[in-house]
Amino acid sequence: MNNDPGWDKIVDAIDAKFGIDRHGTKTEPLEDRHDLNQTVRFIEFSRSGQQFRLERITKPAIMDRKSIHGKSANATVRFENIYDPETTSSKTVYLHQVSDEWVEMDGDGLAAALA
Repeated sequence: MNNDPGWDKIVDAIDAKFGIDRHGTKTEPLEDRHDLNQTVRFIEFSRSGQQFRLERITKPAIMDRKSIHGKSANATVRFENIYDPETTSSKTVYLHQVSDEWVEMDGDGLAAALA
């Protein structure tokens, strides 16, 4: 899961331009399947007095999604993810610090903040 050239390229570019204040990796169980884990790699850096954090979340890929219907008339539909533990998917999450809380932002917001 650590062979991720796209992530490495982003980290190298941020390190060269801003420096990295903190970095790390953590492994945690998936919210809906505690027998499967996801890995979160992160970096934190500062720009113009603001703190930013990028997270690369790699987890088993979702292969299918089953809908589970309740039997009563008022029951809501819930979904169950079917994972392939042999295949992974990754996404990058962009965050900035507001007070003591990390708030997610989109890629355009990050680009504007770093310009």
